[in-house]
Order: sequence, then structure tokens, then C-alpha cells
Amino acid sequence: MKSLLIMTAIFIFSSSLQAGDTLKQSELASDMRKMLQAVNQIQTAGFYYNKEGMTEGVNKLKSAIGSLTITDARSYLPANEAYADKFAQKRAKMITMYADDMIVSLNNENIDDAIEDYSQIIRQCTSCHSRIRANAWKLK
Repeated sequence: MKSLLIMTAIFIFSSSLQAGDTLKQSELASDMRKMLQAVNQIQTAGFYYNKEGMTEGVNKLKSAIGSLTITDARSYLPANEAYADKFAQKRAKMITMYADDMIVSLNNENIDDAIEDYSQIIRQCTSCHSRIRANAWKLK
């Protein structure tokens, strides 16, 4: 009986850990969708030289990027890709840096620098996704 209770407790504990990882993945996926919407807004506003729309998009991007810095991707990535967590966190810091610079460029009405910052943001996103999702591409 005692062993059954211990096994049940272990099962419940491991299930709750797995659920926590799934919740983190779900939150990260939701934030990724928000970041995609934000960069789309920045791009669309940039086509029309809409400074306010670009600024709003940058602010949305910065508010959504938080889960990249607090989510431990090692908890759900395969062991051979666990290094990607550190890589993703560095990309998040770079995106934040370019986003901050974009705000400065927009405030100074320097659209060329703002567009260059946007390009650097997209480069960071692409770099991370190509590294983390490399195996997904190989499977197709």
C-alpha cells in the first residue's frame, strides 16, 4: 500500500512538471504569434512612413519578447538542441536592443536607420528560427 501511494505521488509530481513545460511552450507560442503580428505592423507602417504605427509595433514587440528571456527551452527541447536556449535568449536581447534603437531613430525622424533596425530585428528572428527549427526543416 505504501509503495502504491509513493508511486502515485511520483506520477502526479511528474505529470505536474510535464504540464508546467507544456504551459511554458504554449505561452511561448502565443508570444511568438504576438511578435509576428508586431513585426508585420512595423513593416506595414514602414511602407507608409507611419511613425506612430511603427512605434506601436515596436512597443508590442518589446512587450511580447519577455517569455523568450524567462522560458527555459531546455525543459522541452531535445537534448541535442538544449544549447539553443542560450542562443534564443541572446537573440531576444539583440532584438530588444534593435527595438530600442528603432524608437530612437523614429523619434529623430531617421526612417533609414529605423528600417535598418527593423532589418536587424528580422535577421535575429530568422537566425534563431533557422537554428532551433533546423531539424523540423529536415523532416519535411
